Amino acid sequence: MIIGGAEDRCCGAGVLERFVQLCGGDAARIVVITTATNMPDQVLAEYERVFRRLGVREVRELPISGRADADGDLACAIIAGATGVFLSGGDQSRLRTLVGSRVNEILRERLAAGLVVAGTSAGATALGRTMILGGEGAEVSPSAVRTGPGLGLMPRLLIDMHFGERGRLPRLLSAVTLDPDRLGVGIDENTAICVRGDTFEVLGSGVVTIVDADGATVVHPSADGDPVTLFNVRLHLLPAGCLFDIDARAPAIGPAHARYLPGRSPGAQRSLTGSQRRT
Repeated sequence: MIIGGAEDRCCGAGVLERFVQLCGGDAARIVVITTATNMPDQVLAEYERVFRRLGVREVRELPISGRADADGDLACAIIAGATGVFLSGGDQSRLRTLVGSRVNEILRERLAAGLVVAGTSAGATALGRTMILGGEGAEVSPSAVRTGPGLGLMPRLLIDMHFGERGRLPRLLSAVTLDPDRLGVGIDENTAICVRGDTFEVLGSGVVTIVDADGATVVHPSADGDPVTLFNVRLHLLPAGCLFDIDARAPAIGPAHARYLPGRSPGAQRSLTGSQRRT
């Protein structure tokens, strides 16, 4: 589960409630990785409160402050006993200490075996093979984004967060032009994608923006500050209930979303789904 940040932590708890359900409900054993934040005690207390309110009895922190911790036996043992791991927000550059570590490897192995992994904000972008470390501005250019190696748990996705709220489409486009094989995924606040195999579902109150540069023409300028030339990039906007096939690079309206399209017949909904796949 990849969350765009600022997720609801109050009544109902939205995407966090789904995370708890996936982790096993009241039988869940959730580990919170607070490495990205400089206020780990406060962040842990906030998530511990919401997870316990959702019925989870076992919540613990995985304290990693340096590479020795990330390669240590204790950290690996804690993850081995979890049904869910949650990476908090903060400064994603702090998460570079996990990249290539034993914790990184065991997360990859256990994810393949059924462990539920979630990241929010900084913890979300770190899940890709490449993570966005920073960058702002209205131009699409190499200088508009800074990237670095990520944890590689979602290797085909290039993830940005707080997306609509902070106007980050130029930043995501800039990142995608540096790695056109990756799907750019911009996630609004209180919004998430839940990935199962090659498909994800959109959850929450906002929109997920997909930037697909597969087959696009990208010409990089001679100077980093100059704009990129970009032809034939595809853009999809997916609210809650929509689905996306990562392998086929195809969006669709899922059953949950179709119920909330008043005035559309089933035939019209099928037509709309086909139209989305061609955009």
